[in-house]
Amino acid sequence: MVRPILPRHLPIALAATTLTDHITRIFPNKVSSMRTLFHAVGAIMLAGFLDRPAAAQNPDSNATHRLMVENGFTPIDDMIFGDRDVRRVLPIDPYGILPIPGIELERHHDGRLTLRTQYRHWTGTTYIISPEEWRRLAPLEIAAFAPDQNKRTKPAANALAHCWSGAVEASSPRASRFWHCSDESRAAQAYAEAALTLAMEKNNCPASDKGLFWRYADCFEDRGTIADPGAQRWLAGLVDRWTKIRAPVADLLAAARGSLQEAAAAPTPERVSAARGAVMAFGRQKRALTAVLTDSASSSRDDEARDDRSRAIISQTRKEWKDDIANTDHLYVELLEDLTKVLSDPRAKAS
Repeated sequence: MVRPILPRHLPIALAATTLTDHITRIFPNKVSSMRTLFHAVGAIMLAGFLDRPAAAQNPDSNATHRLMVENGFTPIDDMIFGDRDVRRVLPIDPYGILPIPGIELERHHDGRLTLRTQYRHWTGTTYIISPEEWRRLAPLEIAAFAPDQNKRTKPAANALAHCWSGAVEASSPRASRFWHCSDESRAAQAYAEAALTLAMEKNNCPASDKGLFWRYADCFEDRGTIADPGAQRWLAGLVDRWTKIRAPVADLLAAARGSLQEAAAAPTPERVSAARGAVMAFGRQKRALTAVLTDSASSSRDDEARDDRSRAIISQTRKEWKDDIANTDHLYVELLEDLTKVLSDPRAKAS
């Protein structure tokens, strides 16, 4: 596979060309042979450089890079290709359910230093940080990405651990994981805590008696409220409608299954009719849920006018509903199949 010549490779290519031009001017009678020779030498040098393997990435590092992408960050390889100088911190709550952002620190080519929050589905606020604040993190960064931090630091598989964890990542690429309940990942955790503290300072987060990670979660957790009042009322109305329709689904499913079991055991006309009615009731509820999803699509025609965060909240809500309806569809098909078996039972036909 031919690799592209990246910006960092250009000095070698230019050096080979410049060397060839100088020598051919000194030895004009040997222009053709010398130019050919040095072009070949330059090509060999460049090919050797391009074929040089990248810095070794162990499986844990690769898994960490994937984790960052899954949580909304641009792949680190893309950032490196774009010559972006970034560091990232991703905190994960003990159960992995809080909608809290990660942090990306970046040193720009124009000298600016920024810190921004990155949610799973949208980019948050960007803050300017000072050189002093950047330097404050530097020694912790070195320790966080030391080789011994790249080994597995997760608690033993047979240990039930409900603690904060997370990942740190930087251009190069470098990556480390940490677990609050593991002594082996203290350096990566210290770097993460310093970065989160800086983010809370920039966001003027209120003081709290809670631990650092929980305080960060309280300050940055996104509760899915859209800034536009009209759009928020529209979404809240749909969510309320969905919740009310969704609430009895589990009971309707249990009732349908129970009626089908009774009808299968003794397919009397009364039991067969009850089973049919219970299955149809579940189907009506499923169709009512589908109607809410349909209305959410037709009512969101002005999504383009909303900001990325608002669109992401609406999109994620609709995705969750779609997934729920898909599961409900599967259950409804199973009920219909069981009902068909009951109706085709010779005992049911005889009665």
